Amino acid sequence: MYRYGRFAGVLGTVVGMVSTGCGLDTGPAAAESDETGVAIEDLGSAVTEQPLAAHGGGGGVFTGHATPSAVIYGLQVNSGNLVDHITFFYYQPTRSDNIYVGEPLFAIGFGGGGGGSNPSFVCPANQAIIGLRGASGSMIDRIGVVCGDVTNPDPFSASNGFSPLWGGGGGGFFDDRCGLGRLMDSFNVRSGSLVDNLQAICINAR
Repeated sequence: MYRYGRFAGVLGTVVGMVSTGCGLDTGPAAAESDETGVAIEDLGSAVTEQPLAAHGGGGGVFTGHATPSAVIYGLQVNSGNLVDHITFFYYQPTRSDNIYVGEPLFAIGFGGGGGGSNPSFVCPANQAIIGLRGASGSMIDRIGVVCGDVTNPDPFSASNGFSPLWGGGGGGFFDDRCGLGRLMDSFNVRSGSLVDNLQAICINAR
């Protein structure tokens, strides 16, 4: 696992590595960004968090609640026939509508060094990740995300966006989305040289 620090002013542009290992406050009620001291005033209460279904197998090392409660707005995937590595981009909102207004940007990644590097995907303006799509068996075969309104998310809105699906053709398909008014604010993951298992965690958007 690695963790990157704040991005440049453009979403999705990583400018430096802050720390390695697991030196991240992963508690679901984390009160501030551990780099900046930015108070986390919004998103719903931690008691509204619930995980969606876990996909994949039981291998690899488990990391629970891999980010502090945050708006997750994009990802980058390395893949071949399986998902080798996944990085999620996130920020911790300071407005009641969760819209990005210059808060520090972070990324966190899991998996190994194999696979081909795919372009980063960032949700459209004022949207964030509200679900995971892909296929799995004993591993994560392929993965993509669903983007929805960051303030009033609706899993079935015609305005939702979809990333490509990265990886191979095996496994059983899944399409998991947070419920009405909810965002993906963190995730559980099992990983080693590949991404073994992935599980979205959802929270009330407000």
